[in-house]
Amino acid sequence: MTTANGTPSPTNGSERRHFPRRNIALDIAFGPVRTEHRPPESQLQHTVTVDLSIGGLCLYTDVLSPVGTQLFCLVTVPNQQKPIELTATVAWFQRVSQEVRGYKLGLEFAAVSAVDRAVLERVVLEPPAQAATRSKTVLLVDDDFEFMEAMKVRFQSAGYQVLTASEGLEALEKGRTERPHLIILDLMLPKLNGYDVCRLLKFDQKFQHIPIIVLSARARQEDRDLGYSVGADAYVTKPFDGKALLSTVETVLAQPPHSN
Repeated sequence: MTTANGTPSPTNGSERRHFPRRNIALDIAFGPVRTEHRPPESQLQHTVTVDLSIGGLCLYTDVLSPVGTQLFCLVTVPNQQKPIELTATVAWFQRVSQEVRGYKLGLEFAAVSAVDRAVLERVVLEPPAQAATRSKTVLLVDDDFEFMEAMKVRFQSAGYQVLTASEGLEALEKGRTERPHLIILDLMLPKLNGYDVCRLLKFDQKFQHIPIIVLSARARQEDRDLGYSVGADAYVTKPFDGKALLSTVETVLAQPPHSN
């Protein structure tokens, strides 16, 4: 289906919904389509996918692309040497209200080559291969269920055992009872905010050895300073690069425990 000027028209995600989907956080770089050449890397936004299918994907971004916008996408796929290059149209968007994260976009792919389609089918239809287990447990804390489930698959495919919590009191309880090797903590949580969760764990001698990485859309310097003041070991802002987050996790886990 096309518009009067021949460009693809959005179908509000209807075409994408006909395909099997997988909720997995894959790295994606994207930007407006340029007719003359591929957009330079420096002009692409970086985030992670949620709800991937053969026909499209969803992602979070702080920059709204209106419905009908064509985007160039580089999607990093497990066990694939190079990212696959795709063109997609923004089919819908929604404002994410639970924090200042920005927007969620639904993208529908344009024509996909047979090779790229086979890659997407492998990711969507087959579970990601488990890496050799590191025997490490990560507690993911976020009140966005879809995002948390996508991250869970990403960390499991990297070899981690994963626990989840969707609100602050649950996160505090699991931190104390399960004693994970590391916690990845959102800040804007129901019942108890992430700052308080971090402070209550880090200022308790029984739990202060558990590393905590804050993962939040709050990017102001005062937010960062507050995060570190309550004991966070690292502060990562959304949208983020999935590989960089995994690297941060490895770095933090490799550091010797420290007391406050």
